[in-house]
Amino acid sequence: MMSDFGSAPAAGAEKSMRNDILEASAQLFKKKGYSGTSMQDIASEVGILKGSIYYYFNSKNEIFREVLDNGVNPVLKNAALIIAEKSTPKEKLRKLIHHHMGYVMDHNYSLVIFFQEREKLPAAQMKKYLEKRDHYENIFREVLREGIEQGDFPDVNVTLTVFAILGMCNWIIQWYNPKGAQNSEDIKEHMEYLIFDRMLNPKMP
Repeated sequence: MMSDFGSAPAAGAEKSMRNDILEASAQLFKKKGYSGTSMQDIASEVGILKGSIYYYFNSKNEIFREVLDNGVNPVLKNAALIIAEKSTPKEKLRKLIHHHMGYVMDHNYSLVIFFQEREKLPAAQMKKYLEKRDHYENIFREVLREGIEQGDFPDVNVTLTVFAILGMCNWIIQWYNPKGAQNSEDIKEHMEYLIFDRMLNPKMP
């Protein structure tokens, strides 16, 4: 392989190019879908020859898997840090939701692909990603359940409420415009008001 591309790039340059390819691929997968995106499309977007991509990735499927990892792994990692904190369930859930919305707005291409294109994965890979999704949702369920037990939240159906919360947050992907009238902090503040002051307010009738 090395003879096809000359000397190997320095480690920093290689990492930078991998990131450039992943970023371009994610944007194309979001815009055109996995099936509608070719390796030539990716190469053209990055500004390299098609054959050069194969120095960094073996296939489009490998790129796709890494893009999906970039979508779900950071939110899982952050969720683990939040639930390890010594704070109340209400504070933990607020942080989980706040970070989730921020990630949706700042890195929406990765989560769009994770939610809309994951069925393109082979069965074994699909199983792994479904396990990650379920684990992430379970973190929310556990915190909500603990909050109900402590009286922070009303006695709601935990599973349906988590689906509703994440559904609201994930739908931001469909309409959020970073150049729109409402900035990301305004949106997070309003969504948190709806969730905590209305939906999960134990004093609401």
